Amino acid sequence: MDSEEIEMRAAVRELASALETLLNLIKADALPTTPEAHGLIRKARTFLDASTGRITDPDRPGEILPLATALNRLIVSAREQILDDAVAASPVPDHPGM
Repeated sequence: MDSEEIEMRAAVRELASALETLLNLIKADALPTTPEAHGLIRKARTFLDASTGRITDPDRPGEILPLATALNRLIVSAREQILDDAVAASPVPDHPGM
């Protein structure tokens, strides 16, 4: 396996992970409820829209992996913010009195 193929496989894994995270958020109805979470989702969507052409038809080798990695990081950040917001809004305390 050459380095270009290894890089492409890594890029595909990054993209698959990002899309799986988005799908799981949608399935769980984990919608952003705070301005921070909305901003992260908006940023991820904008990045995906802007980079789709370069991902599907890159100008040069080695361009896809950094884009896929950045997209995955944005989506994971959004997921973490959504989960943090859900925990913060939960009426159940983290450590109920004994």
